[in-house]
Amino acid sequence: MNDSAELLDEETRFLSPKRAGQANRVYRGLREAIISGTIPLGTILDSSRDLESGYRVDHHVVAAALRGLAREGLVHLHHLGARVVDVPIQTAVKQTPEFVERAMRQRLADGVYKPGTFLPRTSTIAEEFGLAAPAFRSAIQPLVYVGYLVGSVFPRGTLVTLDVAEVQPEELLTPTASRPRQIPHTQRFAAFGESKNLRDWTEDHRCAAAYGVLHRRLVESGWDFQRALTTPLLL
Repeated sequence: MNDSAELLDEETRFLSPKRAGQANRVYRGLREAIISGTIPLGTILDSSRDLESGYRVDHHVVAAALRGLAREGLVHLHHLGARVVDVPIQTAVKQTPEFVERAMRQRLADGVYKPGTFLPRTSTIAEEFGLAAPAFRSAIQPLVYVGYLVGSVFPRGTLVTLDVAEVQPEELLTPTASRPRQIPHTQRFAAFGESKNLRDWTEDHRCAAAYGVLHRRLVESGWDFQRALTTPLLL
């Protein structure tokens, strides 16, 4: 179990810092009890009777904690509160997109999947996580979005890009929490003594990356613009 598990920012967005701390306490307490089996599978968690009074917190704090548990696949939300899933907990945790993304990031950081090599067949990895192939592909989309993985038509498969070798492990292990901001079309970038917007730079012969990759390098990874512009994506 991960004792440092925390709610996402969007799950505590409307809570004060104090109440966000309370929500994390409730979330971790329930999470530990569910995973250890102290709270059995299928149990109904009544948000008003069992949780608010038991933890001495308000409805909004409980709701935030339950959203975190639902994100992990540990409970199903309903109008009274939540119901603990009826499938084995470790299977439920492994099937969440967040778990899959973290696991895949860890494998990239550990060198299990090396830059310039192809991942094993999608169906093989998906089966390991107990998922259908489309669900697995959806779970790793954040890694595609930041340029760590890219689909290949010939040969067919998913390729680990050289970008993985260019980032620090702590950056590689940080899950994508939210959709990145967009770069305004009018924003200009300087390189080679010239200044152009991003779309114009992608049409320049000195640009070695497609628009989407260039955008991700600037927004997600904070690359220097000229380096982002001139570094090829693949081996």
